[in-house]
Amino acid sequence: MRIVSILLAACLPGLATCPIGLQAQDSGEPDNSIHAVTTLHEDGTKTETITDPDKHTTEATTYNAANKMIERIVYTLDDQNQAVTGVVYSAANKPVFKAEYKHDDSGRISEEDDYTMADQLIRRFVYEFGPNGKVIRIRGYDAQGNEMQESVAKKDERQSLPRTH
Repeated sequence: MRIVSILLAACLPGLATCPIGLQAQDSGEPDNSIHAVTTLHEDGTKTETITDPDKHTTEATTYNAANKMIERIVYTLDDQNQAVTGVVYSAANKPVFKAEYKHDDSGRISEEDDYTMADQLIRRFVYEFGPNGKVIRIRGYDAQGNEMQESVAKKDERQSLPRTH
């Protein structure tokens, strides 16, 4: 029988994520349990994330303050449970676009390519990291390879970057 872990995490101003909840005990065996995490955001939205290692998927659903779905992303994971692809769904639960993720040697997402549901390139993001390992710059390119303005790239990045990885 599989153990389900539930973790409630709240993002509070000035604090790191604060886990509260019930988790499976460490048995020394690989953890193939389903993990559910709820993250409360400062703007009143919340994201519920469910990772199923056996299915190699993570599903992240974001709700507004009135608890209505505003976005759902279903990620396909590799053997290290890192996002390889994702499908982004609208508030009406209709697929909007697909994403493919490339990782660097440290396992960080270094590139994201977004496609229409008909496999036409929409845009591409390239992530640059500083010495501390955090993103210092995001370069966004349109389908023709032209660099987008930084503010446009940052807005698009917030909508599609995996929030759980």
